[in-house]
Amino acid sequence: MKFKIPSLSKSKSEKSIGLDIGFHDIKVVELIRNDQGFQVTKFAIREIPSAILQQKDRTSALGSMIKSMFSDAKIKGSSVYLSITGHNVIIRNALLPKMPPEELIDAAKWNAKEEVLFDLDKAVVDNYIMGETDKDGATLLDLLSVIVRGDVIDFIISIVKAAGLKPNGVTVVPLALWDYDHAINPQEPGVVTSYADMGAERTRIYFVCDGRILFSREIPNGSNNLTGCLVGEYELEDGKTVIIDAIRAEQIKKTFGYPAEDSEEKTEEGVLLTLIRERMEPILIKQATEMDRSIEYFKNQYRKDSVDRLILSGGGVGLRGLYQFLKENLDLEIDRCNVFMQTATQDDLISKENMKLYGPSLTVAAGLALGQCDKINVLPEKYRPSLKKTLIKLAPLAAVFVLFITLYGYSSSLRSEVSEKTAFLKNQKSTLEKLQLQAPELQKIMGELSDIKETKKALYKEKNQLPGSSPFPFNFDLVFSEISHNIADNTSLSQISYIAIGNEEESRDVDLTQTGDADISGKERIKVSGEIFGGGLKVQQSLKGLLQDLKNSPLFSSVKLIKSSPLGEEQYNSPGIQFELYIFPKSDNSA
Repeated sequence: MKFKIPSLSKSKSEKSIGLDIGFHDIKVVELIRNDQGFQVTKFAIREIPSAILQQKDRTSALGSMIKSMFSDAKIKGSSVYLSITGHNVIIRNALLPKMPPEELIDAAKWNAKEEVLFDLDKAVVDNYIMGETDKDGATLLDLLSVIVRGDVIDFIISIVKAAGLKPNGVTVVPLALWDYDHAINPQEPGVVTSYADMGAERTRIYFVCDGRILFSREIPNGSNNLTGCLVGEYELEDGKTVIIDAIRAEQIKKTFGYPAEDSEEKTEEGVLLTLIRERMEPILIKQATEMDRSIEYFKNQYRKDSVDRLILSGGGVGLRGLYQFLKENLDLEIDRCNVFMQTATQDDLISKENMKLYGPSLTVAAGLALGQCDKINVLPEKYRPSLKKTLIKLAPLAAVFVLFITLYGYSSSLRSEVSEKTAFLKNQKSTLEKLQLQAPELQKIMGELSDIKETKKALYKEKNQLPGSSPFPFNFDLVFSEISHNIADNTSLSQISYIAIGNEEESRDVDLTQTGDADISGKERIKVSGEIFGGGLKVQQSLKGLLQDLKNSPLFSSVKLIKSSPLGEEQYNSPGIQFELYIFPKSDNSA
């Protein structure tokens, strides 16, 4: 069924969308809540085809169906609030000791372990603290807990994501009904309200008082039972018979509802409506009886004198004559939820009959949009939006943006650098052209300079051959004084000699060392020979100390040990070693 969307006045309030995915149909409501109540801006209702219901994996098909509903209804929003119901949903009230919120989840699981038949470790749990109670000196939390099998949540979320939507929250049907009822008719304390949600296959009845869901029951009787009872053979007044199939039975039910007892109307086939009433009556009597039993059980179990209100919702409530039948058979105040008639602004383009027929079926979807899962939200954390997740999603775009900025900056820098280099190259080119003009004169000057260098070289060579032309490069007095200060008592020097570059001894001594780190060729140095007396480790320590002291001296740039060997027994009376080393004085020591 498609309706023309009403044109509502603009509101500054934020729009919200409730999506009710039932077992046989899907309902969606977009509304705005304001001071006058709420305004329905867009909606859609669509029955799930039997071909989809028979599919083992119907996620994609249902997702496509919802996407089509949003498109046809021109609903632009993508964030939705969802409901969940069924035997895999446990709703419990409990009094638990006051404890930190993070511990309530495990406490709720433990408290419900005897009732829950599925794996609690994989269940999704949320709690709503309805109040606190003092008992025997202890503070107890009045807790409403909802426990849902994990894969059931995953299934409904997968449908929503297949439709391209974002789930903002998931709550249970009674809370959606509660939120809807309180949005239009807030109740006084102590009032007991029963919500009866009449679906296609079953009717669920909930009892609420003072903001507490006290009891719930499922009645295996729904609007499909009424359709089924109409299927079959009918005898017409002229003696002929006609067979009504399931499709036609559904049409008759929606068109005529529960006919009046004295009705003289007929269907298009000629079936008297009194025959339709006769077939429907047993089903409706059973429905009323089961609802009355539920009410009586609740009153006895919870010691309540009465149930003050019965609120009807769901697709079955729109059936003509049903409301009057229940009022006559149940002794309490009965009211109906109807989204179209209870909105602040009604749409004149929708007929009163369609409002009555389809308005009640949108109750849960409207309650979801109104309450926005503020009490119970069993949407797992992995599906919830967060700043961290948003940043992760935006990271690739941010990386592209940063890369673009970086490349743009680098490109600008390159352009600037190229411009500078181009100007520099142009200047250098101009200078080169000038130098090329001066090249012949420069060549002549370079030739003269080369001759001067050769002359200077020859003069230095002649000067070095003159007697006394090569002064010592360092102060021998300071060098010998420094050496004497570093000689220990068990050490004696037998020879100190100066080796200049080009000396014959230099070429002879160079053979004692290796090229590389120990290469001493081409360096002026002082050769020191001597003996260290003593035995064993003492001699080695003395040699090591001598080398270290000389190396640390500010007068010497380096010290090299040429060789060391034990003293011959025939040479001295005491044991020891003899050594030879090079000392490399720093130049210009006299300074």
